[in-house]
Amino acid sequence: MDKSRRSQLKREALSFKPRMGVVRFLCKETGERFLVAAPNVEARVNRVRLQVETGTMRNKRFEELWRRCGEEGFEVSVAEELEYADGVEDYTDELDILLQICLERDGGAQRL
Repeated sequence: MDKSRRSQLKREALSFKPRMGVVRFLCKETGERFLVAAPNVEARVNRVRLQVETGTMRNKRFEELWRRCGEEGFEVSVAEELEYADGVEDYTDELDILLQICLERDGGAQRL
């Protein structure tokens, strides 16, 4: 790989901003909804899969449903997306607030 291509890839990696927001897992069979804040949506979904596979999921009801229905038994979506703001490095508080808003709006949803 030449130096200019390597430099271009480094710039792209440094400027990469993953989708962040609140991820919603809907069990198609029961209609139960589970919400989780995610600074990186795709990474959070992968983490949830890993936690279920390894039995380390805190929400045992979710784990039970996922094991029973399988991944195809869930609809995964972004309930709310959080946009990036100039000069902001840490979005933890904003994501927590957004999760609270989503939980209140969707009264029957559980925190994941």
